[in-house]
Amino acid sequence: MVTSQKLTFKFSSILQSDSDFRERIARLVNNLGLQLCQIWQDTNPQTNNSYPPTANPTAYTHISHLVPILLQFLRDEDNNVSEAVFGFLRETLNMFKTIKKATGSLPQEQKVLMRQILESIVMKMKYGEDMEWVCVAIAGGSESVGTIGEDSIGDEEMLDFLELRRELKRFYDQIASLSASLTTSFLSSAVTTTLTTFVNEKASGSTGTSDWRDLELALYLLYLYGEAIKGVPQFAVLPPGTVGANGGKIVHPVAQAGAPLTPLGECLFEMCKSGVSAYPHPSVSANFFEIACRYSNFFEIRPDCIPDALEAFVDARGLHHPISANRTRAWYLFWRFTKDLKSKLTPYVETVLNSIQDVLTADGSLPLALSPDFDLSTFKDPVFETKTYLFEAVGLLTSQESIPAQQQFEYLSVVVNPFLTEIQKSLEACRSIQQSSNGVIGGAASVGAGSPCHRDLELVWTLHHRLMALGSFAKGFPDIMNKKTQGNAAVVASGGSGPCSQIFKQVAEITLVALETLSRFQVIRSAARFTFGRLINCLGQDVQPYLPTLITGLLQECSIMELVEFLPFMGQVAHKFKATIMSILNGLLFPLVQKVFFFLNQVPNGTDEAMALVELRKSYLAFLMGLFSSELENVLITEGMDLRQRQQDLAKRKKFKY
Repeated sequence: MVTSQKLTFKFSSILQSDSDFRERIARLVNNLGLQLCQIWQDTNPQTNNSYPPTANPTAYTHISHLVPILLQFLRDEDNNVSEAVFGFLRETLNMFKTIKKATGSLPQEQKVLMRQILESIVMKMKYGEDMEWVCVAIAGGSESVGTIGEDSIGDEEMLDFLELRRELKRFYDQIASLSASLTTSFLSSAVTTTLTTFVNEKASGSTGTSDWRDLELALYLLYLYGEAIKGVPQFAVLPPGTVGANGGKIVHPVAQAGAPLTPLGECLFEMCKSGVSAYPHPSVSANFFEIACRYSNFFEIRPDCIPDALEAFVDARGLHHPISANRTRAWYLFWRFTKDLKSKLTPYVETVLNSIQDVLTADGSLPLALSPDFDLSTFKDPVFETKTYLFEAVGLLTSQESIPAQQQFEYLSVVVNPFLTEIQKSLEACRSIQQSSNGVIGGAASVGAGSPCHRDLELVWTLHHRLMALGSFAKGFPDIMNKKTQGNAAVVASGGSGPCSQIFKQVAEITLVALETLSRFQVIRSAARFTFGRLINCLGQDVQPYLPTLITGLLQECSIMELVEFLPFMGQVAHKFKATIMSILNGLLFPLVQKVFFFLNQVPNGTDEAMALVELRKSYLAFLMGLFSSELENVLITEGMDLRQRQQDLAKRKKFKY
């Protein structure tokens, strides 16, 4: 059919036809290609020698004649036409895989075809002329923190393109697995050419010449570059013998410093120094940050590129970006960048903190119209949840071992004191409302009673956010009780009896005041538990005096699921402090057990509550097992028969069988 219909000669007229006709022809070519690939597979002499010896080469010849037509359809501006030949494309790449497996390598002819296929795939990955970009993380899945979920994108054409790009990425992966050198060579050339063109245009004063679609595609390809490399990506050319015998062991970045850069390293260096992150389109800076985080080890060997990345992060390209999705994604990526390069960022800490001080806020806002059955405990604020990564990044920056303890204290004071002041003002407002018995806080109004209720709930919600922010700052500090840090004077100085501990003690005190004032709100109890969970690592033994008040406040009005989450917290406390926590556990164990069995003796009201009780049993059992593993079983003995007698009394009153 390929030769009789002379498709190759009539193809130019087909390309000028309407899209529906092109799609039908593409499907015809796809079916023909699939049949030829099947014939080639069936007549493969490696698996079947019952066919004439010319059958397999003939089928391959027809396939090679049809591939140029496949590529024309693959490049078609209509995605439906491109997708119509995906089956043929997939089987063609599978054929190349079979050839490589049989011969050990691909002949030059097939490498040429693969490069042409790769060029067509990359061309099709480019955004269309009439398409608008949205902030969807390149990685997707669990790595899409802070981005727009695809279910929130209303443009059907955009969703189709994202799905098309994912499918094309699978073909890219196939080619990369067949020939990593071909793939990296092509990507390096494509990325370098685009960035060089951008730099030349900028140098000549030709503003606005570069198309954002070209730059976005180049950075997207750079992000994919590392996936074509087997083993750990190397950014510098290393002398023989510096890599493990299997070629896959990572070389310490210090060993790569000063060495000539690999093609990947050259591309990353060009990206940082080109100033491409300043291009006035949100897609370019967004991809820049994704790449900086994916290849963060590059900055270990080229620390001169760190200022370029940090400057982009802290200005309107990143943490201050006017588009919410870009801004929130940058918060998360800044945390990753900081976490990976913490030790290299010491010289820039003060500059960074001064640049982002205005972003370090935590104000809770609620919808203007609240339904009468509005439940604050189930309300979600995904933007703030992402912002906690930024707060933790600040903790990572200020707690570096190379920063003197007094300097850490000054940095932390600048960040934390505004929160302490605002929380104090909010608590005073809450007490005033309670005394007047007005609004939700005063207990005299329902949620739907009007603006006072909305004001009160926003006040509680803001308090929750600010407590969570304080806990996130503390999360960035090292665990002073960790065996790896106990001998490090700088780490110990940052917490425990060090200068920063005074700030964390203030955080603990104001958290307890907030809990005592607003303990009937689940979100405040949750925030208090979160914050103390992080303060334990920062304060060490110094946190113990606060625990009785904390635990009492958390237990007073907790729900079943809160108790399920609270028991692991108690297990963490017991594990951390072991014997030194014995006296505190002695006084708190029975109220805790009493609360557990208060819930366990209840008849479940529905499936959800029944499942919650099952989870509570599991959590309670894990807590008891944790006491034994921490060698704290004596706490049960010191309560002794008194504890067992109390449990038996509980069982008799509640008719619960042990």
